[in-house]
Amino acid sequence: MKPSNQYPDHLFLQVCHNSATDEEMEQAECLLQSMEQRIGKQIDQWEKVERMTERRSIGSTLRWVAGVAASLLLILSVSLVANHQYRQKQYAQLQMSKDTFDNPEDAAAEAQRALLKFSEAINKAIK
Repeated sequence: MKPSNQYPDHLFLQVCHNSATDEEMEQAECLLQSMEQRIGKQIDQWEKVERMTERRSIGSTLRWVAGVAASLLLILSVSLVANHQYRQKQYAQLQMSKDTFDNPEDAAAEAQRALLKFSEAINKAIK
């Protein structure tokens, strides 16, 4: 039997006080079943929403962790490249600042020039 939505409160009061007829009892039972179905559907919808929200939160957490890891990897890579270039530059400067000469006359002339500069600096300091 199809439930009657008219005066369901009155119907339930009669059922509670045991003054309902068989037809009213059937109507009350149908109403309860339809309410149970609607509540069940609503609970199912809430569960779907909760699962989707949970998936989204796990997905966003994974994206955040991946972003942090990628950032750290990028910073590490850039610092390693910069450090390597800095060391190469220092090595190149060290190689250029070597005072070695292939010709002994050039080496003697450079040494004499350096000693002359040193001597002038000492003479200024003494005066």
